[in-house]
Amino acid sequence: MDLKISYGNGIGIKINGETILLDPKVSDFISFISHAHFDHTPYEIVTRPYCTEETFELIKARNPEFEANLVKIGKLINFDNFSAEFLSSGHMLGSVQVLIETKNFSILYTGDFKTTQSLTCKKIEIREADILILESTFGLPGIIFPSLEDVRTELIDWVEKQLEQGYLINLGGYPIGKSQEIIAILNENKILPKVSASIKKYSEIYRKFGIKLEFSNNSNVSVKPINVVPSIKNKNCRNCVLSGWTLVRDFGTFGLPLSDHSDFNQILDFVQQVKPKKVYCVHGYTKELAHAIQKKLKIPSYSLSKIQQKSLLEFKI
Repeated sequence: MDLKISYGNGIGIKINGETILLDPKVSDFISFISHAHFDHTPYEIVTRPYCTEETFELIKARNPEFEANLVKIGKLINFDNFSAEFLSSGHMLGSVQVLIETKNFSILYTGDFKTTQSLTCKKIEIREADILILESTFGLPGIIFPSLEDVRTELIDWVEKQLEQGYLINLGGYPIGKSQEIIAILNENKILPKVSASIKKYSEIYRKFGIKLEFSNNSNVSVKPINVVPSIKNKNCRNCVLSGWTLVRDFGTFGLPLSDHSDFNQILDFVQQVKPKKVYCVHGYTKELAHAIQKKLKIPSYSLSKIQQKSLLEFKI
């Protein structure tokens, strides 16, 4: 069976002449969309991609012209030369990994993934696969997050302290995914925040799929887009951005590493559980992660962004 993998219009996989595109910018052939974040969604559709209903609704709220074939997590889709199945990736509402299986080998594309449990989406499901196409956002050795519980506790302690001192609070998160997680953390501690229009729009979709989120028009705590918060200059306000990137970037304001991705150690643990024969790293610190997997786990690993094409000769399954 002939297999080729390329990187360009998303990730391209060709199995016996049948073309698969993973998170392409132009949806064509057989395309799969892992989740609703802008950098993983198409701006042009030639053929309708496959995605979850949650992902469809979130993208549709941003792009009313978006169309897709809707597939539930765990449902097998059969094609001529392979089958595909969506597995939860733990990244955000509706996010999935794509498991592709043939008679001879299996391929797992992670999309963006998180191995710790979110308050606002399903926990990741981990399956074994022969070839792993691995998200590498925080794949740099040394990027290690504090425990999720510690970050949540520190956030609430900080918010309560600022409120006691009479300040208004601005919390910054990405409008889809992170902001809903922030709202859920606040709600767990009986805080109903005010939210921006864009965050409210996406939060209503979360509510539609059973995620309980409560907010108010009258609150001293606001959740706003992450790019807005650092620019708020008001002596009566205290600002905080919430992102894993606060460990390596200066946002110009206070920040906490609340992430919807896995850190370096969590990625390595995930790879060990998948037990792949080969790993291809995409989206992030690809070269550094591939080197670390090769060195620490002794699994042949490559930076896919630097590879134009691989043929069957490199996939001895």
